Amino acid sequence: MPGLRHYHYKNGGETVNNQKIRIKLMANNMRYYELDRILGISEPTRCRMLRNELPADEQDRICRLIDEYVAKGGQDHE
Repeated sequence: MPGLRHYHYKNGGETVNNQKIRIKLMANNMRYYELDRILGISEPTRCRMLRNELPADEQDRICRLIDEYVAKGGQDHE
């Protein structure tokens, strides 16, 4: 996607975990608190969840929820 860069640690080492989710948020101009609302979790829980790479199927599920949220015009996901 043009204009989206990959996240990298400052030391130039590994890439950040769960890039697919992070890039999806950036592409849709979403904030992390909106993701928290969609998933029904708190900020600390989300931080711990995204700290380690999630399985591909879980990342896909979260990306689908983001797509649904955007399609509804940013209304809370129920």
